[in-house]
Amino acid sequence: MIYSVTLNPSIDFIVRVKDFQLGETNRAHKDSFLAGGKGIMVSKLLKNVKADCVNLGFLGGFTGVFIEQNLKKLNILSDFVNIIENTRVNVKLKTETETEINCQGPKISDSEKEEFLDKIRKIKSDDFVILSGSVPSNLGNDFYITIIEILNKNGVKFTLDSSGETFSKSLKYKPFLIKPNKDELKEYAKKDFKNNQEIVNYVRENLVDKAEHIIISLGGEGALYIDKNFSLFAHPLRVKENVVNTVGAGDSVVAGFVNYMLKHNDVEKSFRFAVACGTATSFSEDIGELAFIEEIYNKLVIERMDYGN
Repeated sequence: MIYSVTLNPSIDFIVRVKDFQLGETNRAHKDSFLAGGKGIMVSKLLKNVKADCVNLGFLGGFTGVFIEQNLKKLNILSDFVNIIENTRVNVKLKTETETEINCQGPKISDSEKEEFLDKIRKIKSDDFVILSGSVPSNLGNDFYITIIEILNKNGVKFTLDSSGETFSKSLKYKPFLIKPNKDELKEYAKKDFKNNQEIVNYVRENLVDKAEHIIISLGGEGALYIDKNFSLFAHPLRVKENVVNTVGAGDSVVAGFVNYMLKHNDVEKSFRFAVACGTATSFSEDIGELAFIEEIYNKLVIERMDYGN
């Protein structure tokens, strides 16, 4: 079973406004409420590609009830810890320039924390865990490392979609997949990259031994898969005039790669499928649907570069 951990889920309040004016009263022409949080986005993508996933994390208050009901409507499994404080609401303003306001989230009590960790301890070695998103402030960023140490002790494979110090510390435990974007890689390396070849060279020299699989997201410029012996470059594919939604695109890449690799153990096809998932989501109102993903999968252009020993 795949488990998706969302420590700080949210209701995503999506507001679409034409000709937004700062400081003025603006009228939305469309709005919607969706269950959000990076791990939840992962589970939505997995459901769309017909894979089961159990959501773990913390939910509380009337906002938590909404998320749980929303997931039930989508037939997505969950086993959240019920907490006293309200789950947060994030605002996604869709206008000429996309703007997000992400709230801090609830405080987690010691008993709620221990109840969650008990669920992590019960995960078996033939399961898989996807960790992603922010952490409630009072748990601290090292809480992900606490989770990873439990998983590592129990022989459970995991991927962590994070950045900064948490990302750096996780490499000690050799994640199944890491997926930094270009800016996150720049932060980790403490250097600029002039082109894709410089990225490939740096990753091959410094990161390939620290994770089983490495994908570098280049945003609108495509994506790279980098191994010691070869690299893959997925050219960007514009399937509609404008990107509709960047929320969940990176989560879709992670979910798509993990799911395909667990089923087929084929790196090139898994990378192609992952990029198709991310692209489909970026051109969809919510998470990409399977038919759209498959359409993009067949259109993607991917270059392979092999390297000598």
